[in-house]
Amino acid sequence: MLLRLRNFKPEEIKNRDSVFVEVDGLLVPFFIEEFKTATTETLILKFEDIDTEPDARSISGSDVYLAPHQVKRSKKGLPKKMSVTGYRVVDKKLGYIGVAGELTGLSTNPLLEISHEGRNWLLPAHEDIILEINDHGKEILIAAPEGLFEL
Repeated sequence: MLLRLRNFKPEEIKNRDSVFVEVDGLLVPFFIEEFKTATTETLILKFEDIDTEPDARSISGSDVYLAPHQVKRSKKGLPKKMSVTGYRVVDKKLGYIGVAGELTGLSTNPLLEISHEGRNWLLPAHEDIILEINDHGKEILIAAPEGLFEL
């Protein structure tokens, strides 16, 4: 499979084990068997279990994503990922929501995992939603979209 890169260069990919391919609106993990740089903007990937032309054609043209931890950035790029795992998450209207987990999702649309009493939510890590991160108090103040925690 030929993969055209948009937001980073091949040498910025540090974890080359798997990628996520959007299939029918869902992100499906595909494990990489071979990884070769073709040009400064393209890669050639061979996925495990994709051995025939019809199999390859079934995902051809699909969007491919990497988790944020798979990409290393230069000092000119995005800041290094800050760990907020274990921080208390407090909504300005609802109060205590839960405990922060990992930042997941796409590098252009990161999501903060939040868990509380066996329930899990994904919160867009956007400046309009995450109002403040208090490292000293290990707390994140948010303004969650209405109804998010009612799901």
